[in-house]
Amino acid sequence: MIVLPGAPPVTIPDVVTSPEGWLTAVVDPTWAGVVLAVDYTASTPLPAAAAVRKVQIVRLDPGGQDPVPVRSADLAWALEGVGSAYDHEAPLGQAVTYTARPQYTDGTWGPTTSLSVTVPAPAVGARRDLWLKSLDMPSLSLRVQISSADARESAARMESADLDGSPYPAVAYDVHTAATTAVVVDVPPSQIEQMRQLLDSGVLLAQTRPGYLWPDAYFVPGDWSEKPTGKLGSTGGYLVGFTIAPIERPDTAGQGMRMPGWSWADVAAQFGTYDAVAAAYSDYASLATNGAV
Repeated sequence: MIVLPGAPPVTIPDVVTSPEGWLTAVVDPTWAGVVLAVDYTASTPLPAAAAVRKVQIVRLDPGGQDPVPVRSADLAWALEGVGSAYDHEAPLGQAVTYTARPQYTDGTWGPTTSLSVTVPAPAVGARRDLWLKSLDMPSLSLRVQISSADARESAARMESADLDGSPYPAVAYDVHTAATTAVVVDVPPSQIEQMRQLLDSGVLLAQTRPGYLWPDAYFVPGDWSEKPTGKLGSTGGYLVGFTIAPIERPDTAGQGMRMPGWSWADVAAQFGTYDAVAAAYSDYASLATNGAV
């Protein structure tokens, strides 16, 4: 490898397509997610594209043991070889690999195809350094500023008993609980109502830049507190405190596509008739992803 000292840094593309053109990924920096689309009729068509009914897309994370299913593609509809999904859970600032495979009408599987992308993390020095993402209502997701964070704490799970004739106890032990962290975030007045709704929306995903060495965590907010800072300008207005107590990743099977900032309600609000919708988008894949593909 030859490195030129004056060479510009590599620019990570926003749109990546697999070699045969079947799988496309579009990085969505606004929401820190990835739009995924399959088209088995594109470029080098899959011979049995017309027989494709669904598609499964999995994601391999850095250091991951096994690929994990994308929530909206386990499985996603891909009638006659065309379908779409959205991944709102990819780790930030690290390259991940997506692999798609089609399922035919008879239940058998077709060939796989893969590509890699990187979802940008909050830049070093950025004020808003924590993403809080809602799994059920992704449009409520917010990128907020960490004001303070307590030490990460991991509770022991063990039992001990005295042994006759021995100075040492017998200890039964298991793995420690997932580490919890109490955080306080700074929320501007324009987003405090959204923050309140977000904390009531169910399971959340907390993500920050890799340099913090905080693992991504799914959690359900419990008790939370809120107080005004007295600074109601652009620097913040409310300090909101809650605890991130990780839980297992919720099941992905059968989950529908939830793309932040886009839903049938948004379509209805923007267009008066379906003819207007059809005129605005070239095909259903474009409509499903708001023109991303």
